[in-house]
Amino acid sequence: MALPVVKGSRYTTILPSTGAEIEYRPYNVGEEKLLMVALESKDQKMIIRTLKDVMKECIFDKVDFSRFTVFDFEKLFLALRAKSVGEIVDLELKCQDTECNSVTPVSVNLEEINLTDLPESNTIIIDNDIGVTLRYPGIQDVEKYDEEHLAKTEGAFDMVIDCIDTIFDEEGVYNCKDEPRESVEGFLNNLSSGQFKKISSYFEKIPTLTHDIEYKCIKCGKENEIELKGLQSFFT
Repeated sequence: MALPVVKGSRYTTILPSTGAEIEYRPYNVGEEKLLMVALESKDQKMIIRTLKDVMKECIFDKVDFSRFTVFDFEKLFLALRAKSVGEIVDLELKCQDTECNSVTPVSVNLEEINLTDLPESNTIIIDNDIGVTLRYPGIQDVEKYDEEHLAKTEGAFDMVIDCIDTIFDEEGVYNCKDEPRESVEGFLNNLSSGQFKKISSYFEKIPTLTHDIEYKCIKCGKENEIELKGLQSFFT
């Protein structure tokens, strides 16, 4: 005789970049084990690959992850995690007093975590009639690189190149997908520091999960305040 199968609940959430509604179910124990193994590996590519595999199983709608922004991916998984394991996540945060450095347990309600606002425009005017249009980094962009590379100047530069959609001037619009990567890189290298800052500031404003936490150190009593940013901040 076959064992009974427990039917799960269905929930919906909204993708921030498009407003599209996604219907999903909580992940099960077997899927949670896969996630835990991936998180323990600290391998960014493995983590993203496993998250995508689990999310594909849990989402009822047809989704194309190549079209997901990083913050779409983060927001969707946060909603999935909250309904699968619970809205409260327990963190251990270090005291900011360097002479103390003790760890204090802090509970965070995942439903209170919000995304920062979207930039007002994706068009950047660099000089007179010359400018670029940018897109948000997608999960497929992050998946190409390891975390160590992205933390370096070269990695950040690679991400900027990946996310330039078009370059335009008074003579026309140039689709960067149709241009050699070396040409786009050469365009950026030819900019002044101030001009490049106009582009890089766009990426500094890209939405991310953020939550301000105030907590008192259980050892020294110091009042601490910290901003958690990004998905992995809430699972460490």
